[in-house]
Amino acid sequence: MKNIIIAALSFVLLLAAAVPYTALADEPEDIYAELTEQLDDALAEFDLGIGYDDVTELGFGELMSAIWDRAEARLAAPLRLLSAILLVITAASVLRTSAGSALGGAAGGTYDTVCVMAAAAVAAPQLIDVYTDTLAEIEVCGGFIIVFVPVFTAGAVMCGGLTSAGVYHMLILGASELLTELSESYLMPVLGATAALSVTGSIFPDSSLESVVGLLKKAVTWSITLVMTLFTGFVTLKCSIAGKADGVAVKTVKTVISGAVPVVGGAVSDAYATVKGSFEVIGSTVGAAGVIGIVLLLLPKILELFAYRGVMCLGAAAADMFSAPSVSKLLKSFDSGLAIAQCVLVCYALMFLISSAILAQTIGQG
Repeated sequence: MKNIIIAALSFVLLLAAAVPYTALADEPEDIYAELTEQLDDALAEFDLGIGYDDVTELGFGELMSAIWDRAEARLAAPLRLLSAILLVITAASVLRTSAGSALGGAAGGTYDTVCVMAAAAVAAPQLIDVYTDTLAEIEVCGGFIIVFVPVFTAGAVMCGGLTSAGVYHMLILGASELLTELSESYLMPVLGATAALSVTGSIFPDSSLESVVGLLKKAVTWSITLVMTLFTGFVTLKCSIAGKADGVAVKTVKTVISGAVPVVGGAVSDAYATVKGSFEVIGSTVGAAGVIGIVLLLLPKILELFAYRGVMCLGAAAADMFSAPSVSKLLKSFDSGLAIAQCVLVCYALMFLISSAILAQTIGQG
C-alpha cells in the first residue's frame, strides 16, 4: 500500500513538472502590476508628482528640486512677517526716541504695552494659520499612511516577511491614528495657550508666564521625543525578531521543496528564490516610494516652521538692539510654540521613516 501511494504521488508530481508554467509565471506579474497600481494611486491621490517608475530613477538633486518647488511658496509668508516685525520695532523705537522724556516713568509701561500689542497683532494671526496648517498636515500624512501601509505590507508579505509585516502594519497604523487624534484634541489647544501666555507674559513683565511657556515647551518636546524613541526602538526590536523568524521559515520552505519534490525539487526551489528576490526588489521600491512621499509631504512644512523660527530669532535680536525687551520676550515665546509644532512633525516623520526602513531591511533576510 505504501509503495502504491508513493508511486501515485510521484506520477502526479512528474505530470505537474511536464505542464507548462506560463500561468504560474503570469501570476507574479499580476501581483506586481496590482501593487504598483495601488502605489501609483496612493501617490496620485496626495498630488506628490511621482509614481512607482519614477522612484528608481529619482536622483538626490531631483528630490531636492521637488522639495524646494513645494516649499518655495511657503517661504514668502515668513519673509513678509519679518519685514512687518522689523517695521513695528523700528517705528516704535523712533517714536520713543522722538518723544524723549515724555514716554519715561509711568508712560514707559504704556509704551511697552503698545509695542507688544502691535507686534502681537502682526504676528499672532499668521502663527495661528501656521498652527492650523500644521494640524492639517498631520491629518494629510495620517491619510497617506493609512493608504500606503497596506500596500507596503502586501509587498513585504510577498517577500516572505509575514510576521514582520504584521507587526509593522499594526503598530504604524495604530501609532499614526493615535498621534492624529491627540493632535486634533490637544495640539491646537496647547499651541493656542502658548500664544496667549506669550502675549500676556510680555505685557506684564513681572509675571512668570514666560517660564510657564518654556516649561510647556520642554514638557511637550521631551515627552513626544521620548515616546517616539521608545516606539521606534520597540518596532525595531519586534521587526528584527520577526524578520529572523520569517527568514528561518523561508529557508525551511526552500529546503523542504528542494528535498521533498523528486527530480524537479531543486529547480522549483530556485524558481521560488527568483520570484521571492523579484518581490524583494518591488517591496524595497514601494518602501522607498513611501519614504519619498512622507518627505515631500512633511519636509516643506518643517522648513516653513524653521523659517518662522528664524524670523522670531531675528526679530528678537532686532528688538534687543532697539531697546524693546518686551517685544523680544514676546517673539522668543512665540518661538517656543513654533518649536512644539516642529517637534511634532519631525517626530512623526522619523517614526514612519525609521520603521519603514527597518521593515525594508528585514524582509530580505530570508
